Amino acid sequence: MDKDGRQGLYYTLSLKPNSAGLFLDIHTTGIFVRHISGEVIASWKLQTLAERFMQKLPTLLFVSTFTEERGGVEYFHYYRAQLMKGTSSELLADQFRAENILVDLRLHDKGTMARNHGTGFRTYENKLSLLFNNVKDL
Repeated sequence: MDKDGRQGLYYTLSLKPNSAGLFLDIHTTGIFVRHISGEVIASWKLQTLAERFMQKLPTLLFVSTFTEERGGVEYFHYYRAQLMKGTSSELLADQFRAENILVDLRLHDKGTMARNHGTGFRTYENKLSLLFNNVKDL
């Protein structure tokens, strides 16, 4: 049950089995969601993930700041900018293996149908640059 009392499937997946016995199994060409029984639940081709990543985020300008509030006004001190470009299926496979990319399954039952919020692929902010082939400090 989720926080709204609906049956839901909200799991984060890594290389280690979670409370439902689901985990990621990384191969050279694909990623598999497996159950500890050995059953494959879902799979993605790494090449497809890399291509989709490049469609959605071909280039990223990542700006780091310190913030401070003075007299109700927020001030920003920009101290670093990085230009990040390109990825590959091999690079993504390595980052899944290092557990720098996690997979979130997110859906619930609305009573009459399942509501799929989409599978999420996420990373931590301090690991973001590891997803790109080229990172340049500006």
